[in-house]
Amino acid sequence: MATTDRNRGDELLLGALAAGSSVEHAARSAGVSTRTAYRRLAEPGFARRLAQTRDELISGALGELVECASEAVATLRAVLSASDERVRLGAAKSTLEQLLRLRETLTLSQRLTALERALQARGARRR
Repeated sequence: MATTDRNRGDELLLGALAAGSSVEHAARSAGVSTRTAYRRLAEPGFARRLAQTRDELISGALGELVECASEAVATLRAVLSASDERVRLGAAKSTLEQLLRLRETLTLSQRLTALERALQARGARRR
């Protein structure tokens, strides 16, 4: 197989795998054997590129979610005023659950940042 064919196959394989296809399906889509796909996955460089491609896809999706977050909050706020109390209760529960998740995520993020700083400071002192 020529280098350009391999590169094209790798790119197709990366795209399919990053999008969530199984190894078998991704291999078929890329025109490579399943065995070749598993060999590529075992290569550290390919695995890094796959992780980077997935990160890019996730970042794009996150950006889209952030764009519609205000509208989602406005919808929840409007539903909190619904005439059906079961609908209001569902909206209230959803709002509180999301608030608690966000709080937990922010707390963990702050703790992780503090730990990383402490490790960096400790490493700097050892030098």
